[in-house]
Amino acid sequence: MSALPVPCQWSHCRLPIPLASSRNRSRPLSHVKRIAHIARSSTDRQWRLWMACAAAVPGSFQYGFGLSSINVPQAGICRSLHLAPTSFTWSALVAILSPSGLLGAWLAPVAVSRLGLLRCLRSTSFFFIISGLIFPLAHHVSVSASTATVPLWLFALGRVVGGFGAGAATVFVPLYLGQLAPLHLRGAIGNLHQVAIVLGLLVAQLAGAFLPWPQALQMAAVFGMMQLCLIPFLRPVPDAVKKQETEQKGFGALIRDPQVRRPLCMAVSLMALQQYCGINGVWYYSTEFFTEVGLPHPLAGTLISAVIFMVATLAAVPLIEKAGRRSLLLRGQLGAAFSLMFLTSSLIAKSVACRVRADQQHNVDNTTRAGSGDQLRGIVCHQSEPWG
Repeated sequence: MSALPVPCQWSHCRLPIPLASSRNRSRPLSHVKRIAHIARSSTDRQWRLWMACAAAVPGSFQYGFGLSSINVPQAGICRSLHLAPTSFTWSALVAILSPSGLLGAWLAPVAVSRLGLLRCLRSTSFFFIISGLIFPLAHHVSVSASTATVPLWLFALGRVVGGFGAGAATVFVPLYLGQLAPLHLRGAIGNLHQVAIVLGLLVAQLAGAFLPWPQALQMAAVFGMMQLCLIPFLRPVPDAVKKQETEQKGFGALIRDPQVRRPLCMAVSLMALQQYCGINGVWYYSTEFFTEVGLPHPLAGTLISAVIFMVATLAAVPLIEKAGRRSLLLRGQLGAAFSLMFLTSSLIAKSVACRVRADQQHNVDNTTRAGSGDQLRGIVCHQSEPWG
């Protein structure tokens, strides 16, 4: 580029001034176009990344929805199926989601190795659609049939199918998000799995509060169809990740590796022990629990707990990278321990108060009964006197 040397205020330096030519005038314009093209391509990549995440997380959403979908409409479901809320059959229908989900999660790695991750993600929507259509069928059969056996089996089948798909989705979705996320967004994108689960819990509570139970449980099929519409936005994982998947040696090789064994065992133990805090029991029976403890509006208590869970999960997204995972884990476990101790103390105090109240009522009844007996004996004696 030709330029004229122009002296500056320092004698030892000279600044080149570009000559005005058609070639030099065209360069800034092309440079701006190139920058704009790079910005557009970067925005397009970001948009595709987030759309791929949005196409994957409905599986996690369905897990949360199935976990809490029968909580609020429990009374209506028990009336339709002719069950008592405290019966063993109802408890089995609630708990059957866990073994079916365990089976789906156990078979998920085998399916990924044989079918590929994208095909597995697409397949989960069909489980949710089928399960969502079985529940209204169970209600229709319970109304028209004279026996309650067939509706019970249909309801159990819907829980099993939905639980199997949800359990498999808890493996597919985090695996896909972890492979898809760039390094600087790995924490935020990885937490979308938990955010989607909590959102599914909240939506299930709202659906059970404002819709009849067949329509509320049928929403799983609606969300499954929406998941099918988002499937084209799924992006394939990189070839290097696919090659890494094919070269994995399994869980046994990880256990035998001394560098991986300890953190792996700690992570698995923490995740297993976390389930013993009782959070799943809250989402299964929170409405009945609030009713038994005497809350005037048990549905409001269930919805408030779901909203608090949602807020806490969203607040954890920016805190993961700032506060650190270890710090959040320790503080969260400490808070859970104090909350459980407070809850246990409250239940014990309520039980003692109810027992004291029952004893006082029993004493009052005995006193009243004794007083009535004395009055009756006085009347009998008075009537037996000859001068009466």
